[in-house]
Amino acid sequence: MIIATAGHVDHGKTALVRNLTGIETDRLAEEQRRGLSINLGYAYQHLPDGKALGFIDVPGHRRFINTMISGVSGIDLGMLVVAADDGPMPQTLEHVEIMRLLGVRDYVLVISKCDRSDQQRVSQVSREAAALLPDDTATYLISNTTGDGIAELRSALEQRAVSLARRAPEGHFRMSIDRSFNLQGQGLILTGTVSSGRVAVGQTILLQPREIALRVRGIHSQDLPSKEGFVGERCALNVSGDVHKDDIDRGDWVVGQSCIGTTSRIDVRVRLLPGNGFALKHLSTIKLHIGAKHLEASLILLHQGDKPMTRLHPGESALAQIRTHRPIHCCHGDRFLLRDYGETVTLGGGVVLDPHGPKRRRSSPTRLGFLIAQEQRDMKSAIEQIFLDETYELDYRALRLAWNICGEDTGESIPEGIKRVLTDQDEYLVTVSHWETLKQRTVDTLQALHDAQPGDRGFPMAEVMRGSFRPETQHYFKPIVESLIRASTVSLVDGDLRLTGYESAPTEVKSDEWGQISSILDQYALQIPTLSQLQEESGLAQRDVQRVLARAHKEQRAIKINGKRYATLPIMRQYAQPFLALPEDKSLLTLAEYRDSLKVGRNLALEVLEYFDSVRFTKREGNGRRVLNAAVAEKLFKV
Repeated sequence: MIIATAGHVDHGKTALVRNLTGIETDRLAEEQRRGLSINLGYAYQHLPDGKALGFIDVPGHRRFINTMISGVSGIDLGMLVVAADDGPMPQTLEHVEIMRLLGVRDYVLVISKCDRSDQQRVSQVSREAAALLPDDTATYLISNTTGDGIAELRSALEQRAVSLARRAPEGHFRMSIDRSFNLQGQGLILTGTVSSGRVAVGQTILLQPREIALRVRGIHSQDLPSKEGFVGERCALNVSGDVHKDDIDRGDWVVGQSCIGTTSRIDVRVRLLPGNGFALKHLSTIKLHIGAKHLEASLILLHQGDKPMTRLHPGESALAQIRTHRPIHCCHGDRFLLRDYGETVTLGGGVVLDPHGPKRRRSSPTRLGFLIAQEQRDMKSAIEQIFLDETYELDYRALRLAWNICGEDTGESIPEGIKRVLTDQDEYLVTVSHWETLKQRTVDTLQALHDAQPGDRGFPMAEVMRGSFRPETQHYFKPIVESLIRASTVSLVDGDLRLTGYESAPTEVKSDEWGQISSILDQYALQIPTLSQLQEESGLAQRDVQRVLARAHKEQRAIKINGKRYATLPIMRQYAQPFLALPEDKSLLTLAEYRDSLKVGRNLALEVLEYFDSVRFTKREGNGRRVLNAAVAEKLFKV
């Protein structure tokens, strides 16, 4: 169990930890001389059952509140220490607010220096301090000088630790680094509190945001050597890799290799503390504290309903996007604090909803609905709320990464009525009804193409896809076609799509059109004309020329060189001949040699060579080309 002590300077936090554990957390000479903690101090009390009490003695001086923020993140219990002679101070309230913003729910209240005050004063301070904490918070009266109450407090903490269930090591391993140093004979050491998952000796982890792979050579967990470190534990990792200590900044992360990457746009729910004296404007520059990192950022307030939000007042909360000036690592559910640019006051804080916020349309109704759904208690509930909009198309892989969910997906998080769609690279969720709509859209596109061009046996996939989907949703096309083929609704014929059972209806006019176009192609011979030249020579409309040539290509009477040229098979045989006639002592033809042998222009020769490369008849090597597979010419051009 990790316990963070909080409270005003000189209220006895460090002395209390020393009395509970026998360990001095003021480890720097300056700290001991001045009687205050500059850096976080850690102390551990190991229990007979193998568990441990881990104490984080956080600084109380305002100048060092940045250090306190990194120490509070991820603790199990907040221990607020208030001196009986002073009572609650302004920083006492600030520390409580910080812990509350960072998600600390359980507390104990310790009234120290009770030997210096009478019973009436102790009772008064106890009531004032207890009013800052939840109603069921236990209060302990102690004296660090006489030792009164220490044994009772220690016993209560040990009982809490015994009853506290170890957190399940769910999710990818994540740890924000609060210290990095070289230890003689050991190498590089990284310390922090494990935010999620587990780490083991021998495991490869990534340093974020630098994306450097590190190998874990050794682990100290809760101040003892260990082979593993788990979520909620203070760990020191001995690592090796291509990195120097000076390359690691406080607040960098080490994470599992499959964990989510870095970001600079975070969509959040933010709340300002009620005691702040001023509002935050849209696009305000603030200091963001997340994990052990603090850096400059901008606060972009998102719309409230259909109205833009220009400022956020004390005590209010809102959806917002935080744009950081350097890339950082974070996941859904991570807590953060906001401070003013000069870092003199804590403004508020909040929780990460989506670590990869969009650059555009961030305040659209669909996007705002998605963010509100992310405030649900678990991912299944979030998905259920997202699909109140039945037309939503959810990137499921991105959502699982954002929520830091790893391991095999058993489908338990997917509500009924939702379909998983696997594309070439990603996985999406859509409602079954919307999926049927997408399939019908493809069928309708094919039917419209058949109606417009009844003589064609089928249509290229690219043409059907463009007619069915916007560019940003074309990743659905392949799984939809596969589904329609399995259902025998659509057939694949020579690489083209058509509705199953549809029969083309060729006409004499189209046969005559091909005769006219093929005659022009024969007249041009090796000087293969472009589509615009064919249109001009034939007098046919451009659409008709393209339709006739496309049909001739399907029927293997013409070859499509590229989007602007077609050639007959006899012409392509002549173009292939220079390669097939190469002598044994010459394996390559340059572009210039090829052009001169056919007596055609350079651009035309290059277009044909690029076509030969695409069908793997030839292969480019340096400035020349060689025959890669002579059988291709025999198959395509009937050589």
